Amino acid sequence: MKVYIISAKKRKTKTHDNIISFVQRLSHEAIFKLIDSQKKTKGSDDYDLVIADIEQASTALGCAIVMAANERKPVLCIYDEKLKNRADMLMPSQEKYLRYIAIKAYNAKNLEEIIRCFIEEKDEQMRDRFNFFVSSDISNYLNWVTFSRQQSRADFIRGLVRDQLKQDNQYKSYLNNKNNKK
Repeated sequence: MKVYIISAKKRKTKTHDNIISFVQRLSHEAIFKLIDSQKKTKGSDDYDLVIADIEQASTALGCAIVMAANERKPVLCIYDEKLKNRADMLMPSQEKYLRYIAIKAYNAKNLEEIIRCFIEEKDEQMRDRFNFFVSSDISNYLNWVTFSRQQSRADFIRGLVRDQLKQDNQYKSYLNNKNNKK
């Protein structure tokens, strides 16, 4: 998973380095960017979720957060708990984005836990959807499975794929090689 980490601060901080390091320890790719309201900054389109340091207020940062939410990308907005509560940063007119945006105060002890929980939760929620065509005999069989086993087609097919995943040594080898390269 690609995690886009953004901040409106003037420079990268130790907290940013810790976030990047932690995301990488979770075996995810971390992309860091300072958002400058004085310059036109192009966001990254190639990411799965965003972690936004919202301690420094910025219109450009707010726009980046809303753009990510508009693209249905999960956004974790974090700020040091010693600062003023930022949970009210979304206006009621922007409530449609609340589904994609979480706002959390952190301290040195719980920052990693907040990030880990958010990434795990969103990883679980993020699903690929695809449709495919089947012949009438396969369709009839899936209809029979639905009726006789009281199981949905999707659950039945997911079960078949999970069983195959457990047995596929070639895929396991691919994953091991991929993880060893990191």
